[in-house]
Amino acid sequence: MRTERAILLGLLLCFLAFIRVPRADGQAETSQLPVQADVSSEASVMLANAPPAGLIHLDVAATDREGKPFSGLAAKDFTLLDNGVPQKIVSFAASNQATDENERLTEVVLVLDEVNLSSVQFEFVKDESIKYLRQNGGHLAQPVSVYWFTTFGLYASAQPTTDGNALAEDVAHNRSHRVLWPYRELHVTPESERYRQWDRALQTLYCIAIERRNKPGRKVLVWMGFGWPARGPLERRDKAPSMGSWQISSSTPFTSLVELSTRIREARMVISQVTAWADPVVSNFDYTHYLSGVRTPSDLKKPEDAPPHFALPVLAIQSGGLVLDASHGTMRGIEHCVADASAFYTVSFDPPHAAQPDEYHDLKLQIGAIGLSARTNTGYYNQPVSYDQPRVPAKRATIHELQQILDAANEEHDGELAKQLTRLELRERLSSSQLSLWKDRLHGKNSRAALVALAYESAFLDPPAAEILSDPAPDLDTQHQILSRTEKYLQEALPKLPDFFATRTTTEYEQPSPKEGDTGKTALADQSLHEAVTEKATLRYRSGHEEQDAEKKKGIPSARKKDLNFIGVFGPILGSVLVDATQDNNKLIWSRWIQGEQGREAVFRYIVSENPHYNVVHCCLVDGKTFRTSTKYFRELAIDPGTGAILRLTIESEPVWIREPNLNPVLPVKGAAVMIEYGPVEIGGRKYFCPQRSVVIMRARTVRTVTLWDQIFDIYAPYETLLNDIVYTDYHKFGAEARMLPGFDVVPDATASPAGNGQSPTKPPPNR
Repeated sequence: MRTERAILLGLLLCFLAFIRVPRADGQAETSQLPVQADVSSEASVMLANAPPAGLIHLDVAATDREGKPFSGLAAKDFTLLDNGVPQKIVSFAASNQATDENERLTEVVLVLDEVNLSSVQFEFVKDESIKYLRQNGGHLAQPVSVYWFTTFGLYASAQPTTDGNALAEDVAHNRSHRVLWPYRELHVTPESERYRQWDRALQTLYCIAIERRNKPGRKVLVWMGFGWPARGPLERRDKAPSMGSWQISSSTPFTSLVELSTRIREARMVISQVTAWADPVVSNFDYTHYLSGVRTPSDLKKPEDAPPHFALPVLAIQSGGLVLDASHGTMRGIEHCVADASAFYTVSFDPPHAAQPDEYHDLKLQIGAIGLSARTNTGYYNQPVSYDQPRVPAKRATIHELQQILDAANEEHDGELAKQLTRLELRERLSSSQLSLWKDRLHGKNSRAALVALAYESAFLDPPAAEILSDPAPDLDTQHQILSRTEKYLQEALPKLPDFFATRTTTEYEQPSPKEGDTGKTALADQSLHEAVTEKATLRYRSGHEEQDAEKKKGIPSARKKDLNFIGVFGPILGSVLVDATQDNNKLIWSRWIQGEQGREAVFRYIVSENPHYNVVHCCLVDGKTFRTSTKYFRELAIDPGTGAILRLTIESEPVWIREPNLNPVLPVKGAAVMIEYGPVEIGGRKYFCPQRSVVIMRARTVRTVTLWDQIFDIYAPYETLLNDIVYTDYHKFGAEARMLPGFDVVPDATASPAGNGQSPTKPPPNR
């Protein structure tokens, strides 16, 4: 399993001074620009600041009665039916009006099938392909790729190109530039070879779909010939090889069909079949009986059930493509398929919530105008992971109700109490002091961990009503005075922060590991958080920079372990938060008074929606990419009104959608939030307000690996929650210190002696 890393950047710990100028409207201006955190690796993704397109998009061919493309339609002309139920079209675009070249037909894929054609037929297909490539002087309107499906494996041209003459030379001389997969097999019988002939053809189609899946734009794949056998090798159980001889037997025929159908749709690849001669064996197969789609695994429970549903003409029609017979001619057939795929409309929609994995949905697109018809994907397999499946608590409890549960559970078994706590969700915030008291009462490891996880998940909620004071809100002048004290503290105290050591103890919480046999297509039933690993590290703060020793870990991390860390722990984020919150249309507003552990606290809320300087980094997206974005954020900060010291800061980012090239919109991080509590610590004989405890929580999309037909790639899987509790202790000044201890006689000439020499203070130091 890959080790994944999730990082939340730009977190406040000790503060950077900034200058604030009060304004008449009660907000603040600053003269120092915030510093934005940075990382070295970024994902090549497009951020969707506006609401994204639908989770599923379809390329639609609209034709008149003569089968010619029809232009000029609008979204209102289409009706989309999902299992017969009308769906809202979220986005709509016409290819002939698209300003982005990647939203047009971007590639033509020609497949030369040496396996299923006779030598005479294969040479004819080559000649027709060469004619197509050399027309117009070899200047192709769209880039073209050529794939050779041979008895030795699958080969391909180097890259898509518009140089038809170069491709024609490659085809004429059987010259390929890439080997996608070689075929080697010993002791092959005629029957097993026919079986593998069918399987390798599907491997070819799947391999091309995976290759084109990450490339933008629509593609048309033209397979010249009849395709692979749709009857024969599986009909006789007594003669057919066992299911174990299939490459697709690593799963099941149904799972393989789901994968093949889904990847073809994701690749925006329309398949068309072109033939130039009649074949009595092929013509006896009526593919129209198999176009409705396979709904359940039981539809393919017999060996002979699978091949017809995997037949080339069936997959072509289901992808929205064409099946052209001998009357069209091969070269003209290629031209017809390309022209048909070049003019299209793209619509997107959000699928209904799936009740179970691999839920088949029938698709129909209707056009209101008389005489026009629409052709697109005939169906898709809906997955629960299209949407988040968060844990549903059995009960939402107040702090008082939680106390009653703990009081009544004194004699309960540790595991039973832990199970009861994991089913809860708090409705209000549990304070750190109260949590510490209750933790000391619990002696069971599981129940303590469950209580801590429950408390930390509540860190971003409002406090109980008893802690919210009814004192009237201060006027604007008083608010200015509170913020001015904060300015003074940042300006005068924190810049003098000395070099020091501190101990950081991180406790990581994670969801249970998937059980053996889990497909990864649905969220786990148990999403409760459990303590996984405790890490302890020494932090050094020198000359305004943070250094960290290697961490000492206790516990066994899961194989899918992800790190949720702070970067730039003692960085300038507070200045960034306050500057961001007081500029342009962002907001910093009064919220309420609360009763804190050290007295009355003034709470301000902020919303940063423009020019944020707060980064969220998450690894990894599919293919190991790192996602990084500067995102909108909001929450609140609590201030000591007398000193201006920040006592508590919370930051929560807004979700940010991305669209990877040619794939559906993805929400990699649904939620990322940080809570930091500050308190007085003594460093070198002086007191400073520095972090004492922080909580970081993230709900992010997981990634799972698919292995099928010798293809290995990543796809998105359900969301999971990660939570870290971090405690900062043992602050002490970096370097040697001397301190006068009470109860000893003062040495008369002690001021002349070196400090820390290890000698008794009651005796004079030796001469040096």
